[in-house]
Amino acid sequence: MKIKDVFVSILKGILAGLSIAFGGFLFIVSTTYIKGDIGKALGATLFPIGLFIVCTFSLFLFTGKIGLIFEEKQSKEFYISIPLMLIGNAIGAISLGYILFFIFKDTDIMDRAIEVSNLRLKFDSFSDYLACFIKSSLCGLCVYLAVKAFNQNRLKPVGIFLLFFFIFLFVYAGFEHSIANMYYFSMSNSWSIYAIIDLVLCILGNILGTIPGVLLLKLFNKNNK
Repeated sequence: MKIKDVFVSILKGILAGLSIAFGGFLFIVSTTYIKGDIGKALGATLFPIGLFIVCTFSLFLFTGKIGLIFEEKQSKEFYISIPLMLIGNAIGAISLGYILFFIFKDTDIMDRAIEVSNLRLKFDSFSDYLACFIKSSLCGLCVYLAVKAFNQNRLKPVGIFLLFFFIFLFVYAGFEHSIANMYYFSMSNSWSIYAIIDLVLCILGNILGTIPGVLLLKLFNKNNK
Protein backbone atom coordinates (compact mmCIF):
# COMPACT_ATOMS: atom_id res chain seq x y z
CA MET A 1 0.00 0.00 0.00
CA LYS A 2 1.46 3.36 -1.04
CA ILE A 3 2.10 6.14 1.48
CA LYS A 4 -0.38 8.31 -0.40
CA ASP A 5 -3.10 5.66 0.03
CA VAL A 6 -2.34 5.41 3.74
CA PHE A 7 -2.68 9.18 4.08
CA VAL A 8 -5.95 9.21 2.11
CA SER A 9 -7.43 6.37 4.21
CA ILE A 10 -6.65 8.16 7.46
CA LEU A 11 -7.74 11.58 6.20
CA LYS A 12 -11.07 10.30 4.84
CA GLY A 13 -11.45 8.38 8.10
CA ILE A 14 -10.94 11.55 10.13
CA LEU A 15 -13.54 13.40 8.05
CA ALA A 16 -15.98 10.51 8.50
CA GLY A 17 -15.38 10.55 12.27
CA LEU A 18 -16.06 14.28 12.35
CA SER A 19 -19.29 13.74 10.39
CA ILE A 20 -20.59 11.06 12.77
CA ALA A 21 -19.62 13.22 15.75
CA PHE A 22 -21.58 16.09 14.20
CA GLY A 23 -24.63 13.81 13.97
CA GLY A 24 -24.12 12.85 17.61
CA PHE A 25 -23.92 16.52 18.58
CA LEU A 26 -27.24 17.20 16.82
CA PHE A 27 -28.77 14.37 18.86
CA ILE A 28 -27.37 15.79 22.11
CA VAL A 29 -28.66 19.31 21.39
CA SER A 30 -32.11 18.09 20.31
CA THR A 31 -32.61 15.96 23.42
CA THR A 32 -31.26 18.71 25.67
CA TYR A 33 -33.87 21.32 24.77
CA ILE A 34 -36.79 19.08 23.77
CA LYS A 35 -37.53 16.50 26.41
CA GLY A 36 -39.23 13.14 26.07
CA ASP A 37 -40.00 11.10 22.97
CA ILE A 38 -40.40 14.15 20.74
CA GLY A 39 -36.85 15.32 21.41
CA LYS A 40 -35.55 11.78 21.02
CA ALA A 41 -37.36 11.40 17.70
CA LEU A 42 -36.01 14.75 16.47
CA GLY A 43 -32.47 13.80 17.51
CA ALA A 44 -32.81 10.43 15.77
CA THR A 45 -34.00 12.25 12.64
CA LEU A 46 -31.06 14.67 12.64
CA PHE A 47 -28.32 12.17 13.53
CA PRO A 48 -28.38 10.54 10.03
CA ILE A 49 -27.12 13.82 8.53
CA GLY A 50 -23.67 12.64 9.65
CA LEU A 51 -23.86 9.40 7.66
CA PHE A 52 -25.45 11.24 4.73
CA ILE A 53 -22.32 13.44 4.57
CA VAL A 54 -20.11 10.35 4.75
CA CYS A 55 -21.91 8.58 1.91
CA THR A 56 -22.35 11.65 -0.30
CA PHE A 57 -18.65 12.51 -0.21
CA SER A 58 -17.46 8.85 -0.18
CA LEU A 59 -15.66 9.19 3.13
CA PHE A 60 -14.23 6.15 4.93
CA LEU A 61 -16.40 5.07 7.86
CA PHE A 62 -15.35 1.82 9.53
CA THR A 63 -18.90 0.66 10.19
CA GLY A 64 -19.92 1.48 6.63
CA LYS A 65 -17.03 -0.41 5.02
CA ILE A 66 -16.44 -3.45 7.24
CA GLY A 67 -19.37 -5.39 5.78
CA LEU A 68 -17.61 -5.56 2.41
CA ILE A 69 -15.24 -8.23 3.72
CA PHE A 70 -18.22 -10.59 4.14
CA GLU A 71 -19.55 -9.93 0.64
CA GLU A 72 -16.55 -11.18 -1.33
CA LYS A 73 -12.79 -11.39 -1.19
CA GLN A 74 -11.22 -7.92 -1.16
CA SER A 75 -7.78 -6.68 -2.17
CA LYS A 76 -4.88 -6.73 0.28
CA GLU A 77 -4.92 -2.92 0.26
CA PHE A 78 -8.54 -2.90 1.43
CA TYR A 79 -7.79 -5.06 4.46
CA ILE A 80 -4.91 -2.76 5.37
CA SER A 81 -7.15 0.30 4.99
CA ILE A 82 -9.74 -1.01 7.50
CA PRO A 83 -7.68 -0.35 10.67
CA LEU A 84 -6.40 2.90 9.15
CA MET A 85 -9.92 4.24 8.64
CA LEU A 86 -10.86 3.14 12.17
CA ILE A 87 -7.91 5.12 13.51
CA GLY A 88 -9.00 8.10 11.40
CA ASN A 89 -12.60 7.76 12.63
CA ALA A 90 -11.37 7.77 16.22
CA ILE A 91 -9.20 10.87 15.68
CA GLY A 92 -12.12 12.77 14.10
CA ALA A 93 -14.78 11.75 16.62
CA ILE A 94 -12.60 12.20 19.70
CA SER A 95 -11.18 15.53 18.51
CA LEU A 96 -14.59 17.10 17.92
CA GLY A 97 -15.83 15.59 21.17
CA TYR A 98 -13.14 17.34 23.21
CA ILE A 99 -13.49 20.60 21.30
CA LEU A 100 -17.19 20.62 22.24
CA PHE A 101 -16.31 19.55 25.79
CA PHE A 102 -14.37 22.80 26.29
CA ILE A 103 -17.01 24.89 24.48
CA PHE A 104 -20.05 23.58 26.37
CA LYS A 105 -18.49 22.82 29.77
CA ASP A 106 -20.87 23.56 32.68
CA THR A 107 -23.94 23.87 30.41
CA ASP A 108 -27.16 21.90 30.01
CA ILE A 109 -25.76 20.43 26.79
CA MET A 110 -22.80 19.01 28.73
CA ASP A 111 -25.14 17.55 31.37
CA ARG A 112 -27.03 15.79 28.59
CA ALA A 113 -23.82 14.47 27.03
CA ILE A 114 -22.82 13.01 30.40
CA GLU A 115 -26.25 11.42 30.74
CA VAL A 116 -26.01 9.82 27.29
CA SER A 117 -22.53 8.48 28.08
CA ASN A 118 -23.57 7.09 31.46
CA LEU A 119 -26.33 5.08 29.82
CA ARG A 120 -23.63 3.33 27.79
CA LEU A 121 -21.30 2.78 30.74
CA LYS A 122 -23.64 0.85 33.02
CA PHE A 123 -22.06 -2.60 33.44
CA ASP A 124 -23.44 -4.08 36.65
CA SER A 125 -23.96 -7.65 35.44
CA PHE A 126 -23.29 -10.03 32.57
CA SER A 127 -26.63 -9.08 31.02
CA ASP A 128 -25.35 -5.50 30.61
CA TYR A 129 -22.34 -6.71 28.62
CA LEU A 130 -24.56 -8.96 26.52
CA ALA A 131 -27.04 -6.14 25.91
CA CYS A 132 -24.22 -3.85 24.73
CA PHE A 133 -23.01 -6.48 22.27
CA ILE A 134 -26.53 -7.18 20.95
CA LYS A 135 -27.34 -3.48 20.56
CA SER A 136 -24.03 -2.97 18.76
CA SER A 137 -24.76 -5.87 16.42
CA LEU A 138 -28.17 -4.44 15.55
CA CYS A 139 -26.52 -1.06 14.95
CA GLY A 140 -24.02 -2.71 12.60
CA LEU A 141 -26.91 -4.25 10.66
CA CYS A 142 -28.71 -0.91 10.38
CA VAL A 143 -25.62 0.99 9.22
CA TYR A 144 -24.76 -1.69 6.66
CA LEU A 145 -28.27 -1.64 5.18
CA ALA A 146 -28.35 2.18 5.23
CA VAL A 147 -25.07 2.48 3.32
CA LYS A 148 -25.97 -0.23 0.80
CA ALA A 149 -29.40 1.28 0.17
CA PHE A 150 -27.87 4.71 -0.41
CA ASN A 151 -25.08 3.46 -2.67
CA GLN A 152 -27.48 1.44 -4.81
CA ASN A 153 -29.79 4.46 -5.19
CA ARG A 154 -27.20 7.23 -4.93
CA LEU A 155 -28.80 10.63 -4.20
CA LYS A 156 -32.19 9.29 -5.29
CA PRO A 157 -35.17 9.85 -2.96
CA VAL A 158 -35.49 6.14 -2.10
CA GLY A 159 -31.79 5.86 -1.23
CA ILE A 160 -31.86 8.96 0.96
CA PHE A 161 -35.08 7.84 2.67
CA LEU A 162 -33.71 4.37 3.47
CA LEU A 163 -30.47 5.81 4.82
CA PHE A 164 -32.37 8.13 7.15
CA PHE A 165 -34.83 5.36 8.07
CA PHE A 166 -32.24 2.77 9.12
CA ILE A 167 -30.14 5.30 11.05
CA PHE A 168 -33.24 6.79 12.71
CA LEU A 169 -34.13 3.24 13.74
CA PHE A 170 -30.82 2.50 15.44
CA VAL A 171 -30.59 5.88 17.19
CA TYR A 172 -34.18 5.92 18.45
CA ALA A 173 -33.94 2.29 19.60
CA GLY A 174 -30.74 3.04 21.52
CA PHE A 175 -28.43 0.73 19.55
CA GLU A 176 -24.71 1.45 19.99
CA HIS A 177 -22.34 2.76 17.32
CA SER A 178 -18.63 2.53 18.11
CA ILE A 179 -17.62 5.82 16.46
CA ALA A 180 -20.56 7.75 17.92
CA ASN A 181 -19.67 6.40 21.37
CA MET A 182 -16.09 7.66 20.96
CA TYR A 183 -17.61 11.09 20.44
CA TYR A 184 -20.03 10.81 23.39
CA PHE A 185 -17.27 9.67 25.80
CA SER A 186 -15.02 12.51 24.64
CA MET A 187 -17.57 15.31 24.82
CA SER A 188 -18.56 14.20 28.32
CA ASN A 189 -14.93 13.41 29.27
CA SER A 190 -16.14 10.01 30.46
CA TRP A 191 -13.23 7.82 29.39
CA SER A 192 -12.61 4.89 31.75
CA ILE A 193 -11.96 1.16 31.68
CA TYR A 194 -15.70 0.70 31.15
CA ALA A 195 -15.61 3.01 28.14
CA ILE A 196 -12.85 0.86 26.63
CA ILE A 197 -14.87 -2.30 27.33
CA ASP A 198 -17.91 -0.69 25.72
CA LEU A 199 -15.91 0.21 22.60
CA VAL A 200 -14.44 -3.29 22.25
CA LEU A 201 -17.93 -4.80 22.47
CA CYS A 202 -19.28 -2.14 20.10
CA ILE A 203 -16.61 -2.70 17.47
CA LEU A 204 -17.11 -6.48 17.58
CA GLY A 205 -20.89 -6.09 17.48
CA ASN A 206 -20.78 -3.54 14.67
CA ILE A 207 -18.64 -5.97 12.65
CA LEU A 208 -20.69 -9.11 13.24
CA GLY A 209 -23.97 -7.25 12.76
CA THR A 210 -23.16 -6.76 9.09
CA ILE A 211 -23.21 -10.52 8.41
CA PRO A 212 -27.02 -10.95 8.50
CA GLY A 213 -27.25 -7.82 6.35
CA VAL A 214 -24.99 -9.38 3.73
CA LEU A 215 -27.04 -12.58 3.79
CA LEU A 216 -30.34 -10.69 3.55
CA LEU A 217 -29.19 -8.70 0.52
CA LYS A 218 -27.85 -11.81 -1.21
CA LEU A 219 -31.19 -13.53 -0.66
CA PHE A 220 -33.08 -10.45 -1.85
CA ASN A 221 -30.98 -10.07 -4.97
CA LYS A 222 -31.24 -13.79 -5.74
CA ASN A 223 -35.05 -13.72 -5.52
CA ASN A 224 -35.22 -10.64 -7.76
CA LYS A 225 -33.15 -12.01 -10.64
